[in-house]
Amino acid sequence: MNRRYRLVLILLVCFSILAGGTRVRAGEFSAGAAVMYGWWKPFAANYLRQLDRKWPLETTFYMKNSSALYGPVLGYKISETWSLSFTFLMALHNQYSAGSYNATLALDGLHLARTAIDRVNKYDADFRAYYKAGKYADVFFGINMEADKYFGDYRVLINLAPVLPVTLPLQGSLRSFSYDCGPGVGVNLRFELVKNLALQARLSLYVMGGTLQRYIQFEKRKVNTHMAFKSIEEVLLSYYIEGARTTISVGGRYQAMTFALMSASPREFFQNYTTKFDQLGGIIITASYAF
Repeated sequence: MNRRYRLVLILLVCFSILAGGTRVRAGEFSAGAAVMYGWWKPFAANYLRQLDRKWPLETTFYMKNSSALYGPVLGYKISETWSLSFTFLMALHNQYSAGSYNATLALDGLHLARTAIDRVNKYDADFRAYYKAGKYADVFFGINMEADKYFGDYRVLINLAPVLPVTLPLQGSLRSFSYDCGPGVGVNLRFELVKNLALQARLSLYVMGGTLQRYIQFEKRKVNTHMAFKSIEEVLLSYYIEGARTTISVGGRYQAMTFALMSASPREFFQNYTTKFDQLGGIIITASYAF
């Protein structure tokens, strides 16, 4: 993990644990940090395998798909019935990576390619407004943003036979970008098991608009726009430390996205994918304090 981000994370967690006081009251802020260890199955995996090409012959794909994500957690209690929250998770320390070996036919011959993605930056931001609907339930309205950035390179051997008995080497950079953002609604169920210990279950659904783009050196840029439908499920066990004004939560988080194509150039770039869901799931820990 990059030292700068590790230091920020440690400071946020330590500060949330050392703070002292009482429960959050109306008009007060809360702040802390979240750490998630997640396993990711990206929608763009087939993108890296170059399955958008017209005549794929054989492909081998590999990916290091587990990583820690981390970021701040902020909250503000407006009144006894309304509150706001913001969570931002990111993975910037090069633990996600991917690559492929593939052979494809093209008009100029046989292509033997190696694609390597040595850095993937992942971001997920969630802003929510909660309304207390009853003793055991909240409803919330929110906006979610998800973005993924891939950086790597490729090497290709182009066999021009039988036109010419020549094999041409080619190499260049590869970048991919995926952005989605949109509104959603959800429900938060909470049950107090014993004093200061509560179980929470959250379900939210979002309708988003986005784009997926691939830039390969010496090739035409490929872009699509799409609608995305995303669900986020969380189950958390939360403990409130009275003497520290601190809430510690441990649990699981799972999110999945599916897509509906709006436009693409070329159209095969999107339709030839076989993985139609982007999925991320794992264990999440949060610590927040009130002031």
